[in-house]
Amino acid sequence: MAAEKLSDVQEPQAPTYSPPKSGLVSYFPAAWVPYGELMRLDKPAGIYLFYVPHLVGTLYAACIVKPTPSLSSLVNVNLIFFLGTVFMRGSACSWNDNLDQDYDRQVFRCKTRPIARGAITTAKGHVFTAFLTSLAFGFLTMLPLRCMYYALPSIFLLWLYPFGKRFTNYPQIILGIQMSFGIFMGMVAMGLDPILQPEKIQGSTGTLYASFVAWTVVYDTVYARQDIKDDAKAGVKSMSVRFQHWTKGLLGVTATLQVALLVLAGTLADMGPGYFTVACGGTALSLVILLQNVKLEEPANCMWWFKNAYWQVGLPVVSGLLGECYLA
Repeated sequence: MAAEKLSDVQEPQAPTYSPPKSGLVSYFPAAWVPYGELMRLDKPAGIYLFYVPHLVGTLYAACIVKPTPSLSSLVNVNLIFFLGTVFMRGSACSWNDNLDQDYDRQVFRCKTRPIARGAITTAKGHVFTAFLTSLAFGFLTMLPLRCMYYALPSIFLLWLYPFGKRFTNYPQIILGIQMSFGIFMGMVAMGLDPILQPEKIQGSTGTLYASFVAWTVVYDTVYARQDIKDDAKAGVKSMSVRFQHWTKGLLGVTATLQVALLVLAGTLADMGPGYFTVACGGTALSLVILLQNVKLEEPANCMWWFKNAYWQVGLPVVSGLLGECYLA
């Protein structure tokens, strides 16, 4: 694959802030708009990114536990996870933007974020982060107590992630480790604690978890390519900056690893042909399409693939597991 040069990346236009004119946040009172923007309610793709591992965990557990859980119980648990995710993701964005405000002022795309542009003070940002975290914790209390054992390290990793851009070139791996904890929480919520399972199921769970870590590295590396020139100047570390001349190669290796781990997870869990055809085959096809079509030198194209490719990969895995649970 041809290497991408940092100098070839198109520099985006410096944004001018204007309040949202469509979407949920556009209906907020003017004083609330910066807070809606801070928790990214105007950019729901990130909510799905946080939520889907929880959904996958519940479906994976439903394929294993006997008797198979009812669809109503599955929906109820996932409703709690989804609503909790809205606030936990908002808390993570608020925390990240507060710590990164000096960096954001040096990055064209991020200059108009609420804290960076001065619409919300640092102190109010921290209070808002605590408020959102408390709301997310309220939903967590509706789940089995053992979910808390997996939620706490996940929260710690969310706290750590902004610092990862300062001390390591691999913050995407930190993010992947954190995001994928949703698989464990989803399993526990359906009555299947991975730590208490036979060795074979533990191995299957571990490989499924690792496959989502790999996927997070793929989509967040594509996302980070938008700001690669500004990040390099500001001293922000990322795998996009570290592998700026070999990003396509990195994505190809990581995507291949993801599919291999999905296959291994299904093999260890004795999944049926539907899982391997839809979850594994569909994921492989989606990743090939992404790698062939993403234009890493074009920030707008990177954003498009970030917002859309997750569903192109997430849906095959969810569909494959759903079919394995309730149609096989």
